[in-house]
Amino acid sequence: MTAGSRTDHDAATRRRPRWVIALPAVALVLVALCTRAPFTAVGPLLGELGDELALSTGALAVVTALPLVCFGLVSPFAPALASRLGLHRAVLLGVAVIVVGILLRLLGVPGLYVGTVVLTGGMAVANVLLPAVARAEYGSRSALVLGMITASMAASASLGAGFAQPLADAGGSAVTGLLLWGVLVLVALGSVAALARARRGAPRPAAAPQGARTAVLRDRVALAVTLFFGLQSLAFYAILTWLPDVLQTEAGVSAVAAGAYVALAALLGVPMSLVVPPLAARRPGQGGWVLVGTVPILAGLTGLLVAPAVAPLLWALLCGLGTGISFPLAMTLVLQRTRDVGQTGRLSASAQSVGYLVAATGPLAVGLLHDSTHAWTSGLVLLLVVVAGQLAIGLAAARPRLVGEAV
Repeated sequence: MTAGSRTDHDAATRRRPRWVIALPAVALVLVALCTRAPFTAVGPLLGELGDELALSTGALAVVTALPLVCFGLVSPFAPALASRLGLHRAVLLGVAVIVVGILLRLLGVPGLYVGTVVLTGGMAVANVLLPAVARAEYGSRSALVLGMITASMAASASLGAGFAQPLADAGGSAVTGLLLWGVLVLVALGSVAALARARRGAPRPAAAPQGARTAVLRDRVALAVTLFFGLQSLAFYAILTWLPDVLQTEAGVSAVAAGAYVALAALLGVPMSLVVPPLAARRPGQGGWVLVGTVPILAGLTGLLVAPAVAPLLWALLCGLGTGISFPLAMTLVLQRTRDVGQTGRLSASAQSVGYLVAATGPLAVGLLHDSTHAWTSGLVLLLVVVAGQLAIGLAAARPRLVGEAV
């Protein structure tokens, strides 16, 4: 979009009634609400799913790792899908795929695995393309909508964890409880379908130059940002997946209370998503924010390791505060370390692809360590090492440098 077309776009936006202007944002926020909850709802129900489907902790750990693998493998193809179908129709397809994946989860053990792969593939498409749709809809005024989308993703993670057990109780089983998330996804599907219908004539984004994705990863600054994204995602998803079990086993917290603690912790990501990007972008370097985002996680994990029953809610909230800061900070670093829109898009795709593949090892490794040791100590120590690495890599990524011009 050229400077002149952006000006025309913004002027046209200002001439429309406010409720008309707000409708696309509402649709995008609804879609964002579907990009975490069907996945994060699994963590609090792992024990019940294991009993209902006769699965070991290791087998359940594979279920928790599959979404992150799918995020990593599917994310690079989302821009090409948008170039072929158009942004709005590509997001619509992603949401429809989420619905199919939720339904497949009803088909026993194979359905749990296949459905998880399918629905997270749809999530990956929506995850990558939602910021682009916001830019297409609102031009230079899209920053607020992007913040709302990121906050909605954080709220989605919280809702998934907090309502997992109540929905399972209402449905009579853990599998049925996972099915009930389809109601939210159907609402989002209807809203984005209406938006896609209204934007049928919108221009499709141009395809990226061949080899652009791999070129990003040959740059030290880009690698630092990508690794920071991956390590913070690893810590977030491993904590989100296993924290309910850790709280129940080590701190003696009930299943419902453990889900509520994790939900409260994840909910901290909502205000952080709105606050961190504009504040972190004010300075050339973001080293202080890296410290603010990692030290609380280190403190929370240490508390769970040394004295889990003393203050389980505090340990959970510290982890939630740190991870809630780290994710929007990682997205901000993608913006701050790049020179133009093209570089931003390429680094974003690479960071999400490689980053989520790195993150996929977290829930799996912690689950397998628990299976082999029958305790959570080794898994918590592993996470402490990961977050320490996140701190070191983050300080490198936060230095006021830009990726090379050749990227």
